[in-house]
Amino acid sequence: MIKMILIISALIAGLILGPEISGNKGYILISFDSYTTYETTIINAGFIAIIFYFLLLLAEWVLRRLLSMSALTRGWLGQRKTKKAQKNSLLGMWALFEGNNKQAHKLLSKSAPRTESPALTYIAAAKAAHLQGLYDQRDDHLQLASESQKGAQLSVGLVWVELQLDAKQYENALATLSELALAFPKNKRIACLYLEIYPALNEWKKYIQVLNEQRKVLSYNELEFAALELNAYQHFFKQLASDSAELLKLFWDNKAPRWMRKELNYQKAVLDAYIATDNGKFAEALLIEKLNKQFSIPLLEYLDKVVVVDHYPLILLLEKKLKKVEQKGLVHQALAKLKLKENNVEAAIKHLEVSLETEANVKDCALLAELLEQQDRKQQAAIYYRQGLLLATSTNRAVTKL
Repeated sequence: MIKMILIISALIAGLILGPEISGNKGYILISFDSYTTYETTIINAGFIAIIFYFLLLLAEWVLRRLLSMSALTRGWLGQRKTKKAQKNSLLGMWALFEGNNKQAHKLLSKSAPRTESPALTYIAAAKAAHLQGLYDQRDDHLQLASESQKGAQLSVGLVWVELQLDAKQYENALATLSELALAFPKNKRIACLYLEIYPALNEWKKYIQVLNEQRKVLSYNELEFAALELNAYQHFFKQLASDSAELLKLFWDNKAPRWMRKELNYQKAVLDAYIATDNGKFAEALLIEKLNKQFSIPLLEYLDKVVVVDHYPLILLLEKKLKKVEQKGLVHQALAKLKLKENNVEAAIKHLEVSLETEANVKDCALLAELLEQQDRKQQAAIYYRQGLLLATSTNRAVTKL
């Protein structure tokens, strides 16, 4: 209804205004200079303006079509390059798995920017470069991997550290890992990698610190943790003793926890460290201290390992303990070896004879028989040779049955 009203109104206006406009067309003069002028009526000028407007619309439409075709072309070309990159990435992965590292590196490094997951492709390219010993290119690829995708920092960083460890670049690996630890302080894998790097750098003190600080994160059970801690302290004690026996003594006396000083395995670790670094006097002093406070039979084996000039303090201690301890056979065994070091063969024979009455073993039987033979007591020597042979035979039978 409204459209009809508008059309009728337009017709009426045309009938009224048409004759008026046709009788008075108006006049327009356009002058560019003194020689060039354009003259026309207002109606003609209106028609020209309308035609020019539609020409502009047509030109705009043509330009849009051309530009849209250009965008389609670019999109098609881009899509083609992306598909090619995906294909090359897959071929590169296969080449990497097949051991063709050079080809894998070439394909993966070129295709990485256009793949669906650039970080993973850059990591694979880094692995291929690493396997060729191209460590600078490896690092470049890993840097690009870290920058190419959000959230890839941790994954890329861990791979980076593992590759540096594989190349024995321990200082670089520690620097990379330290940066990661600042951003991800409670990460289990980071803690585990610290436990791989510090032993390689002989940083046992820091290893022990990480082991204790990250204990909950590492989730070791009690036995696993105790074994790792003991192993770390064994190396740490040897490190201190190799620098100075005084340093180890100072740590043991003043800094070691009370529970550690009472623990037999840690006492042995300190003794092993002293003996390994030729600090026999310190080992002897610790042995005398521990055997005096609490006579521990397992420590007797160290009496034979300690290298000192004068064995008298140890001999005196053991002779006193003979009256108090129950395992007299083991004490006689230890005394025999100390007497041998003092070249007191007769005393050593007596102690071995008493020891074998309760602590019979093949090694001591052979030793006693050899000493008796040297003393020209061949008949007695034969008895102990026979005893040792019988012990060895019975032992072999027992092992065979098991």
